[in-house]
Amino acid sequence: MFDRIKRWRLGKHHGYETFFKEQDRRPAGKPGIILADIGMPEAYEPEFYINYMDHVFRYTLPPFLQRIVLADRGIALIDPQNPLAREPFDPRQLVDMHGSFTNREGRPYVECDVIWRPPGMKKNPWDNGYFLYTSEGKGGAPDVCQKTGAKVAGWYFGHLLPERKIAWAYQCGRVYEEAVGVLRERLPQAEFRHAWYAYEDSMRQAVEELLTAGCRTIVYQCFCNPVYSDFEEYAYAMPMVQKLVNGRAKVIYADQLGNQPALREAYVQIIRDRLAQLPRHASVLLILSKHGHPFKKETQDARGPEYRQPLEAEASRVMEGRNGQWALVWSDDEYADEYWDPKNIKFETRAAYRRAIDEGYDYALEVPTDFIAENTDLMILHAMKKFSAFAGYDPHAPIPYPDWEQPLVRTFRDGKTTGIYAGCPVGPYRRYVVDATVASVLDALSG
Repeated sequence: MFDRIKRWRLGKHHGYETFFKEQDRRPAGKPGIILADIGMPEAYEPEFYINYMDHVFRYTLPPFLQRIVLADRGIALIDPQNPLAREPFDPRQLVDMHGSFTNREGRPYVECDVIWRPPGMKKNPWDNGYFLYTSEGKGGAPDVCQKTGAKVAGWYFGHLLPERKIAWAYQCGRVYEEAVGVLRERLPQAEFRHAWYAYEDSMRQAVEELLTAGCRTIVYQCFCNPVYSDFEEYAYAMPMVQKLVNGRAKVIYADQLGNQPALREAYVQIIRDRLAQLPRHASVLLILSKHGHPFKKETQDARGPEYRQPLEAEASRVMEGRNGQWALVWSDDEYADEYWDPKNIKFETRAAYRRAIDEGYDYALEVPTDFIAENTDLMILHAMKKFSAFAGYDPHAPIPYPDWEQPLVRTFRDGKTTGIYAGCPVGPYRRYVVDATVASVLDALSG
């Protein structure tokens, strides 16, 4: 009874308060370590995007609305040549979440009877409508999730990504392999598994294999998010681990990677290297960007400063070594526009770029501090919003990224200002992410 009252009182913060803050960090017996990331695949897989969008809606909506919003009424379709449409139009082609342009009989969807469905959030300029095909019954997932899958399949992977792949899984795999290579020397009795927290089956397999191997303490570490949140870790991944272990072993949750100096150094080194390529007397607006979130109360807001304040101080020291004018700002890629932030409390990354342009800075240098690798959000969704600050930006232009061992650097120009997106800590910067992962796991096992 007491536990149920506590869960009700704490709500989405129960995981942080109970599983993380109140945990006993003293290991017992053979350790098993799960190093996890979200699990975004290299090539398009509808399951990932459906799983993730389903989590978004179930996390944000009350149960009575979930049944309405998450209904499966048919097959959701998107025209890849007009994927952001908000008003009815005559489509040239239509694609479903599996990347197919035809129904089961091989007939193009565009030749079938379809119904236009307007955006669910009518005032949100970034929500789009879709077409619904109902002649073959349900589509196998909620319509609102299917439409995201169809957009990603047909527009992202079908047009915007020339290699039809993204670097996330590659980078996370390398971090796991290199971190485990170091940890095996320090913890020769330990077992290690790589898991994807967007897939419960992946987490279950990791837990069961560690228990079968005789592990009596399971350490869970998410290495892809510098700042832990209720949405990703405390109210999602950690309760999942707790449920899957089900008292069969002790569980220790390692802390967010952003608290490790090595992770901050990854972004500081990126800043140093980019600045070294600029004239020393040039004026620079340094933009430290975050993902952003829409929630009124989120544990990451309380814990973010543990990572961001030291990072800001270290970045400022680098900037102080320059001769030219400079300033540093934090910004949010998402949920800081007029729709999500009507009181203008947050500072949007697009607005940061506009400040650099309007104030005549020579350069605006952006470092995405919440990401260890490129993914579809960062490359496309966030890019569409923030790079629209530059008059010449084309959201429909392909984004080549052939060398995943180098950060994806993107450059734009408006007036006298050159905008430089510096990319993520891959390749030569990955060792800092690995060092931070190793240190975090060892800290968790230090008791």
